[in-house]
Amino acid sequence: MKNCWLVGMLIVLSGMSWAQCATGAPGTNCSGPVNVQPQSGNNAQSALTLSDLGLPVVAPAAGQYTLSIANGMLVESDNGSSYHSLMGLQGPQGPAGPTGLQGTTGAAGAAGPVGPQGAAGVAGPVGPTGAVGPAGALGPAGATGATGATGAIGPAGPAGAIGPVGPAGAVGAQGSQGVAGAVGPAGAIGPVGPAGAVGAQGSQGVAGAVGPAGATGGQGPAGAQGPQGPQGPAGTTAAPLDYCFYYGTGYKAGVGSIEVGGSSDRNQIDMSNATSVRLVVTIAAAALPSGSYAVAEYTPDGTNWFPLSGEVPVTTPNGLYTSGWQGLPTAANSDYMVRIVVLNAGSSAAQIGLRQLHLQFK
Repeated sequence: MKNCWLVGMLIVLSGMSWAQCATGAPGTNCSGPVNVQPQSGNNAQSALTLSDLGLPVVAPAAGQYTLSIANGMLVESDNGSSYHSLMGLQGPQGPAGPTGLQGTTGAAGAAGPVGPQGAAGVAGPVGPTGAVGPAGALGPAGATGATGATGAIGPAGPAGAIGPVGPAGAVGAQGSQGVAGAVGPAGAIGPVGPAGAVGAQGSQGVAGAVGPAGATGGQGPAGAQGPQGPQGPAGTTAAPLDYCFYYGTGYKAGVGSIEVGGSSDRNQIDMSNATSVRLVVTIAAAALPSGSYAVAEYTPDGTNWFPLSGEVPVTTPNGLYTSGWQGLPTAANSDYMVRIVVLNAGSSAAQIGLRQLHLQFK
């Protein structure tokens, strides 16, 4: 069969070498012979290529020898006979070749960068302590308890002795009536008897009910202002208010974290006395995909970088955006190197219209 196929191909090619071709409807019709001549400078083998369109093959016809593709296989029809494959019978499987040497283990890939640390939230202010209200007025005194029973009267002392009767006056001469004799002195009063024993004390009366609380009195007048305290020590100056890190017309940001301006745009900042920080970003017409942001970072050792400011989204064009004031990380209060990083959260590099980057302190 293979020999027949080769003979057929030679006949077809020899016939085609003298052919003339014209565009038909559909397809191209050629009248032989057809000559396949490679172009000048061609460096590939000449070939006739059939493209599989996934359509039914042309119906076999008497007097025609047709090549076509069916089910991904090259087939041929001879003089109206059914299509058949041009592939010969498969030969026996050859012996397995020796096992090849094991390849060397590839080098381990570099570790990915450490993700940025989230900024610490600002502690809320402590509310003021409420003023102590004035003390209420003293309630009225309770009712007086009942008076205890009066003790029994002690016995009366004995009566004193009656004094002696004075002598009768002398009888006067008869005639005129004599003057009446003077009255004798009264007898002395006897001594007073001893006082009676004091009666037992009556039981204590029940305590009266507590009166209702009086109304709250008005607030007293403010006290006089105390003397002014001594002046405190002179304050220290924080880091300068504003640092400009970048000014340009934008660039193409690769996927992941990219340092803006590279190592040539870093700055050394003494943040020993700073308490707050914010990042300000200006973007033109080109922005990055959702989830992308810019952030300031610092390094205490020149190798490891940590977040310094909050993240500023860089996903909306034509505007000025800020992270807002945030407390400076405790570990950042020193003289450290600072840089700005942009994270492209998309799956491919994208243009960003980055204009200005300002890092501000107070």
